[in-house]
Amino acid sequence: MMADKQEFFDYINAGYTTKGEFIKLGAAMLEGETVTDALVKIPLKTMNRHGLIAGATGTGKTKTLQILAENLSEKGVPVLLMDMKGDLSGIAQPSPGHAKIDERHAAIGFPFEAKKFPVEILTLSKQNGVRLRATVSEFGPVLISRILGV
Repeated sequence: MMADKQEFFDYINAGYTTKGEFIKLGAAMLEGETVTDALVKIPLKTMNRHGLIAGATGTGKTKTLQILAENLSEKGVPVLLMDMKGDLSGIAQPSPGHAKIDERHAAIGFPFEAKKFPVEILTLSKQNGVRLRATVSEFGPVLISRILGV
């Protein structure tokens, strides 16, 4: 366990030192408290690897995906997200802002900037969006059986 907040801050900043461009995910927490400016960063060059975002309901999985997609988009990297429930489509419009957002960003240590990001909705069905087309052989038997409900 860290002796104090400054030691923790130094440890996080040393651990997240990067060469080149990076994505800011947020700030580290010590004993349930956000440590301002102790930024959690991912080097941009590592974003071509596999990853997993998992957790219980309400733990920030969707927000993490939004932050990743927004940061990658700002860096000019195209992002494909599967959004079955429509939780992520909000990045297409700038946030109207909220006191909780301002409070969270002040705690993290970087200002909130309302932005919209380019979004193209794709669909496999007749729902609104750009229709994707594929052959049966491209889908494979498992996916086609799920789409057909068999």
